[in-house]
Amino acid sequence: MIAMTQLAQADADAKRPVPDYDGRGNVDAHPTRRWSWIPRVVLFPAYVVEEYALRRPLGWIISTAERDQWLDTAVDTFSFGPQHNYLLIPTVSYEFGFRPNAGLYFSGDNVLLIDNSVRAEVSTAGSHYLNATLLDRYAVTDKTTISTRFDVNRRSDMMFFGIGPDVTDATRARWGVQQIDMHTSLKQQRFGESWISLSAGARSVEYRPPDCCSNDPSIGDAVTRGYFPLPPGYAVPYTVMYEHADMQLDSRPPKPAPGTGVYLRLHERGDFELNGQRGWVEYGGALGGAFDVTGHQRVLRLIGALDFVDPIAGETPFNELASLGSEMMPGFVTGWMRGRSTIAGQLAYTWPVGSWVDGVARVSVGNAFGERLEGFSIAKLRASGDLGITTNELRDQGVELVFGLGTETFEQGAGITSVRIAFGTRGGF
Repeated sequence: MIAMTQLAQADADAKRPVPDYDGRGNVDAHPTRRWSWIPRVVLFPAYVVEEYALRRPLGWIISTAERDQWLDTAVDTFSFGPQHNYLLIPTVSYEFGFRPNAGLYFSGDNVLLIDNSVRAEVSTAGSHYLNATLLDRYAVTDKTTISTRFDVNRRSDMMFFGIGPDVTDATRARWGVQQIDMHTSLKQQRFGESWISLSAGARSVEYRPPDCCSNDPSIGDAVTRGYFPLPPGYAVPYTVMYEHADMQLDSRPPKPAPGTGVYLRLHERGDFELNGQRGWVEYGGALGGAFDVTGHQRVLRLIGALDFVDPIAGETPFNELASLGSEMMPGFVTGWMRGRSTIAGQLAYTWPVGSWVDGVARVSVGNAFGERLEGFSIAKLRASGDLGITTNELRDQGVELVFGLGTETFEQGAGITSVRIAFGTRGGF
């Protein structure tokens, strides 16, 4: 009896190792894990916001939408025609600091002819805002299309901060523009997602007085106050003929294949005023690499981009200069940075939030500089960061939500100078 008691006591003292059920090792038992409570406490407020204000509500909305087939219902509701090949849906768009607008988007396939498609979108925010696009695209072959596009853009809430790397929000001014553009394009798909496009057209531009945001001066008032010199070409209307070449080489296969690969995009556009007094050429490109971390569209991308504008005759209008914002520097509005050249680098991560919704997080650095990056230095760069979600079902139309921040230059202290909030429908045709 005593021997059996001693044996049981020995078995109790010799505790067996904690089982490694998941095959990843018992990392929680490592001595260094005892300090893990420190970052957990520090990051707890951010975790609460992300978990309870973003992830859970968004997850519920997306799972409910997928279960109840909201997207299919919406498409069925707004589509019509003998083969449901026409779609007419309302659109709305808001960006902090600009006029909100609403309108309609139309798409039609096999219109009048087989393989002929029509896309149209119109939005307005009153008499001072009108954005309208009409596109007719015909598929000559499976890989070759020819299209004609007509655009009208009239708005009076545009922002201008100056030219060069050192502009600040303190010099923000407003201006308006009315632009009419018509061009014809020939586009050919190549391997994977690669393509080449050639276009020719005409564009007419007139400047308008601003009618937005009474606290911001017009460009003319800002010049009078000494914010910046008169921008080149301001208040002088012009009409140009132009040619445009655009090419993308992309080794990535189309979705749903994994998104790993490299890509190069190059573009060039030459503008020539009809009276021969002014002309300029804009050119540049972007080089990127993507790695699909899991093979299921969780993609990490690294992109570098350069753009240049060189005058051929006379001065180049300020609104035709190279610019950054909203795409490569999403913490800033379009045109926040303008100059004879721009440079930007971006690290981005996209992941599927649902079957038709992607999340995106981006960190960028860049700025605008003089002729061919004259005045460039690391200290003159700005930083941009943003988080957002976007639908991925329709190539020509979608819905997105973006929250971004932009900074002053590193030389100026890199303080937050731009807050960008944008949501609504986006066009991609």
